[in-house]
Amino acid sequence: MKNKINSLNNYYILYRKSILIFLKILLICITLCTYKYVYEFRINQHTILKLSIFLLIIIWMIKIINTSELSLKITKLNLSLALFALVLLISLFFSKSKMVSLQELMLFLSYVVLFFLVTNHVLNKKDFNRLIYLFFILSFIVSAYTLIQYYGFDPYLYDLGKLTSTIGQKNWISNYLAMIFPIGFSYFLLEDNKKVKVYYFIFLSIIYTTLLICQSRGIWISIILTIIFALIIIYKYKLLNIFKNNKKWLIALLIIFLAITTIYSTENPLNKSRLTVTERAVSTLDRKDPSVNARLLIWRTTHEMIKDNPIIGAGIGSFEMKYLFYQAEILKEASENIKYYINAAESHNEYLQMWAEIGIIGLGIFLIILAILYKQFLLFFRQEEDIQKKIIAWGMILGITCFLVHSLFTFPLHVPALASTFFVILGLALVYINNFNLPEIKIKTGINHIMVKFLMTIFIIVIMGLLINLLVIKPYVAELYYFNGMRHNVDNNYEKSIPDFQYAFLLDPYNGRNLHALGSSYFNIKMYAKAEDMLRKAKNYFVDINTYRNLGLVYVRTGKTEKAIEEFEHAIYLDPKFWEAYNDLASLYVYQGKYERAIEQWQKAIDLDLKFKDKYIFLYYIGMAYKRMNDLESAYEYFEEAKKIAPKKSPILKDIEQELLKIFQSRDIQE
Repeated sequence: MKNKINSLNNYYILYRKSILIFLKILLICITLCTYKYVYEFRINQHTILKLSIFLLIIIWMIKIINTSELSLKITKLNLSLALFALVLLISLFFSKSKMVSLQELMLFLSYVVLFFLVTNHVLNKKDFNRLIYLFFILSFIVSAYTLIQYYGFDPYLYDLGKLTSTIGQKNWISNYLAMIFPIGFSYFLLEDNKKVKVYYFIFLSIIYTTLLICQSRGIWISIILTIIFALIIIYKYKLLNIFKNNKKWLIALLIIFLAITTIYSTENPLNKSRLTVTERAVSTLDRKDPSVNARLLIWRTTHEMIKDNPIIGAGIGSFEMKYLFYQAEILKEASENIKYYINAAESHNEYLQMWAEIGIIGLGIFLIILAILYKQFLLFFRQEEDIQKKIIAWGMILGITCFLVHSLFTFPLHVPALASTFFVILGLALVYINNFNLPEIKIKTGINHIMVKFLMTIFIIVIMGLLINLLVIKPYVAELYYFNGMRHNVDNNYEKSIPDFQYAFLLDPYNGRNLHALGSSYFNIKMYAKAEDMLRKAKNYFVDINTYRNLGLVYVRTGKTEKAIEEFEHAIYLDPKFWEAYNDLASLYVYQGKYERAIEQWQKAIDLDLKFKDKYIFLYYIGMAYKRMNDLESAYEYFEEAKKIAPKKSPILKDIEQELLKIFQSRDIQE
């Protein structure tokens, strides 16, 4: 009996260590491992997260089978998180695009699993500190890589054309660093060893520098609001002494921060940004700022989506599929916003998007989770007497707060590297303020026979292996082939790209981007029947104005003019400034001899007063249409206007001049 107990204890230790090792590998890989030959960075992160979660679940299920016991650490968030996961699952059935929604569902459920893994396996201060130190190392590497890329020394991502790190674009970098910074600052305050304190000093300075060069306005608003919250906690719970003890270090840190701010707020060789920090900050107050106005348009559109399904939402992951249709209705009524048109995959406000997708019920449960979290922290600050413990908890709640405030302006829950870090920190924080002493429930499974355990273990491994292949490996390989096909398409080498797109379709038949690319490639090699089939399927999983336009072009080539007109009009409806679709529609009307309708379409594009390169060509086309209608006076006016703005090297300029000469000569003959 004693040997059996020892054997089980050894198994528990091995199991817990395995979970923690896999968790660390997940955090390292999702933060640092990137492969630029996919559609975007989030695909790498999503694949790493899904694969890791599946492997962690396999380990967890094998543990349950072999120990004949299900154990679970209890926190006050458990029930709320379980209800939140249930609402997400139920919302899948309300979605009209279930295969699109499934990917989003897997993403959010992965976060919940991460939280439970942390709270159930971080059982002591040693495990806690190891994960915290890992975050410090990872954030330092992310910052260092960003600086290397900023100054042009990056040999790998240099050709992306914008500031990037292993996580992705600068807003994501800022969000990640802003979560870790306050935790690092709390450890800096508590450190007594001068050598280690210098390391923290350098670490904080580099993080601050990176936050400045990223110039994320949303994150700085979040930081300012978080600082106000931090000061309230310091004052209310008497944490000021720790700052007094660090007075000299804090003054030195402040001086360094001011120097860094000065460097990136003025024009000098070290500041490589197009805008200084000050100019970027001031642009937030500019009422005509396109970024701000585009975001306001997204929020207004999201509000309209919420109004249609306020209680239960439209289904997890439905936002991207519905957005353009709702935005189109707003642009019909507010044409002044047409210039801010955007095809948004996310709402840029996680709370609004949550409301739109899973209703007020789902959002309400999420807000309850946050309320319970802050209540527990405030209770901890009131009851805990050890100021060192308070300072570490203070740093963690500030990192969590900064993430949650930033979620008002962007979409960090949809970036796996950011949300995974957030939920791990959330789990660590709750374990810490409960002094690594969470209550536990144990349920006996009754699985005792060795052969039954063996067969169930094999069954679990096989089933999970099939799911990994279906939901993780195949979709990711499909993305690699898709990207390779797109590289061929850049050179118009459609014969080479089509096999890549076909194989990607075979691996992942629900990827709308790939269906669009395959259909468009078929169109370019005049395989119109296959092009029509793929483009029509693409609309079930992907909403893009070019899908409608390309399908319209297919119908033009196959003589289905009424269907072509319908597709072009739908593309224009979704994007009123889609001048290429106006031209396609006008050209079709010319083919039908309906010159007045053609002129109307070209004129609509011109009246948008947008700066597009083909404006002079549209003027020339209108002139030709009037000429065919024998309205030479109008034709002459449009040819003259086209001549004024046509580039000097444009081949069409000679045609314009010839048309003007013909009209001029015909006038002389008539006179």
